[in-house]
Amino acid sequence: MSAHHLVVRALATVAAGVFLLPACADAATFVVDTTSDAALSACSAAPADCSLRGAILAANAAPGADRIVFDLPSGDPGFVAATAHWRIEAQSSMPNNAGDLEIDGYTQPGAVANTLAPDAGGTNAVLKVELRNAGASQNTGIDAGSANFDARLVLRGLAISRFAAQVVLVGGGAHQVEGNFLGTDITGTAASLTGNSGLGIGVRIQGEGPYRIGGDTPAARNLMSGLFSGVVSFAVPNGLRIAGNLIGTNAAGTAAIANRNYGIDIVSYRDVVIGGTTPGARNVISGNELTAIQLGSGSAPAAFPNVRVFGNLIGTDWTGTVPIPNGRNTPSPSQPQPTILLFSGGSCSAQIGGFGPGEQNLIAHGGAQGVMVGICTRASLAGNTYVGHRGLVIDNSDNSFGDGPTANDPGDPDGGGNRKQNAPAALDAVPSGNDAFTLDVRVDSAPGNAAYPIRVDFYRGRGGDLLEHLATRTIPLAEAQSVIQVVLPLSALADGVVQMLATDADGNTSEVGRYALDAVFADGFESP
Repeated sequence: MSAHHLVVRALATVAAGVFLLPACADAATFVVDTTSDAALSACSAAPADCSLRGAILAANAAPGADRIVFDLPSGDPGFVAATAHWRIEAQSSMPNNAGDLEIDGYTQPGAVANTLAPDAGGTNAVLKVELRNAGASQNTGIDAGSANFDARLVLRGLAISRFAAQVVLVGGGAHQVEGNFLGTDITGTAASLTGNSGLGIGVRIQGEGPYRIGGDTPAARNLMSGLFSGVVSFAVPNGLRIAGNLIGTNAAGTAAIANRNYGIDIVSYRDVVIGGTTPGARNVISGNELTAIQLGSGSAPAAFPNVRVFGNLIGTDWTGTVPIPNGRNTPSPSQPQPTILLFSGGSCSAQIGGFGPGEQNLIAHGGAQGVMVGICTRASLAGNTYVGHRGLVIDNSDNSFGDGPTANDPGDPDGGGNRKQNAPAALDAVPSGNDAFTLDVRVDSAPGNAAYPIRVDFYRGRGGDLLEHLATRTIPLAEAQSVIQVVLPLSALADGVVQMLATDADGNTSEVGRYALDAVFADGFESP
């Protein structure tokens, strides 16, 4: 074995403790030293005898928690001089891993994990190993499927593209996918493929989990762009965490590399968190042609916690100030899509945003609605900032296509998305000192048709936007359908409108109620 191989293996063994795979006396480290796609599994000191395909097979045959690292030479045929990286062209699906396995592309000399905090940009990661499908379109990339249900995969530091699914997560192991570029070229500045053919899915979820895609440290941030969809579940994940990723943008987080369909598409779920309450857990989900986040109904009737969407930037760059819209559907611009779509019958059991520290999302610049709730109920949507949508901020609908503004109905007996909770209706405004006013509001929901108490939230608005949360008034059962008052600063009307949302105790949020400046002050209320 060469001295360099000895150094790489020694460093890999030390790092394994940092990367959280369980320590085991039988654990082995396999050094990939060729970009060949042949099943070269000797993995000895001899040159060019350990391919990635062969290393996975060798790890499958070895006991313990194994590790695959890289030491590819510049003279390898797969070296791409223009970008100083190594390309592995897979002619068939990669082997499933059969036990606990870590694959770490950052061990290739010259590779560097991201160091940028969320408030400093996207990702400055430098990747050196690219795995690309060169065979049939149905081939899959790194696949955690295993006869050992609890086997765990940790995957980091690879650029993977052109497979039907770049990564497949199966079983009950606590898989981690972090620090990868999925769907783009090695630089993260362009899609690996153009057009609609062969784009594939970034991470395909085929099992329950718990799985972690990304994380709350800079090094864990994945880029998932230029794909058909970023993350798609074909199972019912339980304990899934999607945090700290760039989904639909370039590596810098400044422009779109569009996913053709969805950023995240989860059909059903038990316990899923998208984003988080810390800055590092924030996802940037922008530039997706259809929806940024599509959620089916939860598998349990409880309001929370089934799926929680916290702290994300959805429809902007990493600064939250430059529009990178979702849902514009540029191939079919006459059919724009909501930024977030919740659909199916029963309970969606979703909390999107909130009023706790770090829970608020910025949901912005969508091609249609900000959030569309089709048929399902218990979608709590009040704790967010909504900016610049071409359609309604919130559309509670009888179907998954949207039906426009819903008029309040007496007593609120109708059904549909969020059971079409009646919106707050503003009735009157009177002065309250020199710099405030009192707003009279009524939510006409009979106790038999809504769960009390009902929370009413007031926002400074502009057009259809909800820009700044100003106040909350809770309506207890004893005050059902009565007129309530809230005192707001005159600055609430700086842009001409106060926006209001009602959310009942089951988490059903209404469409937006408005109180416009012209209507309020038509009698000269502002005059001295």
